[in-house]
Amino acid sequence: MLLLDPIQTWTVDAIAALREQEDLPFVRADASGLVVEINQRFREVYGWTDETLLGQSLGLILPENFRDAHHAGFARFKLTEVSKVLNHPLKLATFCANGAAIDSEHFIVAEKHSDDSWSFAATLRPLSMDG
Repeated sequence: MLLLDPIQTWTVDAIAALREQEDLPFVRADASGLVVEINQRFREVYGWTDETLLGQSLGLILPENFRDAHHAGFARFKLTEVSKVLNHPLKLATFCANGAAIDSEHFIVAEKHSDDSWSFAATLRPLSMDG
């Protein structure tokens, strides 16, 4: 597991290293929570394609009962730039394109850009299949 300083500045190289870490599924979203990037391993494990997920809400891959809290967390982070979920593993269900859920360990980081906007990247380690 990659251990990180919670106030680390995420560079393009650091995000690239996270993206390729152990060939784990990777997803990146913009400050509005819209998916802007997935890697091949994410496509293979969760069944999503660029056409079905890019530009869509990150909420599509989260349990329905968690989506409101997730959106509230994004809004709170925009105001405070403080988060309790960044830079440590979280166990969450991840929804596949076919509706199945896979318990996954999410490791989420935030990147502040030169224009003061944020993006969020995560590796996901699949733990088990639902059903």
